[in-house]
Amino acid sequence: MYIRIMSAKKYVANALTMGNLLSGVLVILGVFIWPFGAPLQGHLQFDVEPYYEFGALSHAWLGRGMLGLAGIWLVGQLFDLLDGIAARWAGTDGVMGRQLDSIADAVSSGVTPAVVGVMMLHAWAPAIPEPLKFLPLTIAVAAAYRLARFNVEAAKGLHASGFSGMPAPAGALWWIGTLLVGAQYEIQGSWGSSGLGSTNIILVAIFIGSSLIPWWMVSRRPMLDLKRWGKDPDFDRRRAVFLGGVITAGLVSAFFGRALGLGILVGLLLYALCGAYIKKTTDSRP
Repeated sequence: MYIRIMSAKKYVANALTMGNLLSGVLVILGVFIWPFGAPLQGHLQFDVEPYYEFGALSHAWLGRGMLGLAGIWLVGQLFDLLDGIAARWAGTDGVMGRQLDSIADAVSSGVTPAVVGVMMLHAWAPAIPEPLKFLPLTIAVAAAYRLARFNVEAAKGLHASGFSGMPAPAGALWWIGTLLVGAQYEIQGSWGSSGLGSTNIILVAIFIGSSLIPWWMVSRRPMLDLKRWGKDPDFDRRRAVFLGGVITAGLVSAFFGRALGLGILVGLLLYALCGAYIKKTTDSRP
């Protein structure tokens, strides 16, 4: 029995990595086919101009489709968080696993948000110029470049602590938050003049996710990580206070905005804007 358990341990990390990859693929499929196994067909809308909505993004699902996609995607990101822990636990943290992890991230944190973003703009903003509807493709390019650069630099031992640029999974979380905002406002009802409050937030989130987030990913902007606790008590204390502030701000935003996704978006913005300052000032200490 012990030998069987030890033999099975080496597959746990790769199974989690593949789960991350498959979650990204399922979200892409769900954008077009929802529920899974249903016929591929669009819902023709005439509110603004004739256009089609497909799959889980259709208003016919009243947000439940988007909520389902966000849930699947979040599970995949949890797998991505756990696969490295599982690899170290099983003693299988090797080159093969790191390459698989990067490929899975390229799908779930690059291709998936690009497809979701393009389809959301087609569904939520049919009147904008056609080229703008494909702006989210930038996230796929940025994620691929960010992951390739990380692999090259990690092989040279250049990443002792922190991140150089926003990590690709953080970009995926931004798009998960955007999906949750759309889902919860459709389920609970919108606010503002003519119900445009949620629409405006979603469009702003999509355009930030298509411009600022990809830019941060390919930049050299220093970012905090959550690893290596216990080596520098002062840095750990600053990180803990900062993360507590980010979580508090996110919860307050989610409460007053009536959407959990809004809290995720606010938290990620604070992480990117303020976390870089904490990392930079810590690195510059004598």
